[in-house]
Amino acid sequence: MRNLLIVDDEKALRNGLAHYLTQLTTPFDTITTAANGQSALAYFEHHPVTAALIDINLGDLNGLDLIDLINQRYPQTLIVIISGYDDFDFARRAVKLNVLDYLLKPIPRSDLQKLMQTFKTQLAPAPVAKPATSDLAQNGQAYIEAHYSDRNLSLAQAAQRLFVSEAHLSKQLKQNCGQTFSEYLIDYRINKARELLRNPNLQYSVCEIAHKVGYEDAHYFSRVFRKKVGQSPLQYRQAN
Repeated sequence: MRNLLIVDDEKALRNGLAHYLTQLTTPFDTITTAANGQSALAYFEHHPVTAALIDINLGDLNGLDLIDLINQRYPQTLIVIISGYDDFDFARRAVKLNVLDYLLKPIPRSDLQKLMQTFKTQLAPAPVAKPATSDLAQNGQAYIEAHYSDRNLSLAQAAQRLFVSEAHLSKQLKQNCGQTFSEYLIDYRINKARELLRNPNLQYSVCEIAHKVGYEDAHYFSRVFRKKVGQSPLQYRQAN
């Protein structure tokens, strides 16, 4: 689900923008508003935000500082500044923050229409050359590879951190990688275990290796390893 967040401390302006945008054809499923920077950050913590229109003067927090935080924590969010300040220093800092656009109040309706077209272009799925993977599938793989040793790693956790639904992430992985989240995770863990078992300089026990690749129960790890490799971990070590 694509969500647009409008952050402005002027109630009439943010509500007016939201109302007008609902009358247009946009690439967003929902349009939400926030009255200040803290409310915006609280919303980000619990909801995926595809794009945000952010005023520079928010009362409780400088809009540019808010954008800096969003870039650090939620780099996939597209940002557009809305401001009453036609100021070169603001514009220069905005460029450094890598915002998508900088709109001056009052915002002409034609500019909002153009902005929605820009969002539509930015959010259009890029053609995927088979067997190349989509960005989301790549991000899902990268997340597994970075956190495979976490015994609590799950599809739900990865989806939350990537700001997508579990169903969407699972579908993208299956379509682009040919494996479900669980299948990719198991294969990656077992391949890491094989690396450790093959290394003659390492003399980890099977229990230690199981823990290092994300398994709480060494017996369960051994069963999964045998099913995937055709040998027990100890047999694999001796053979390699």
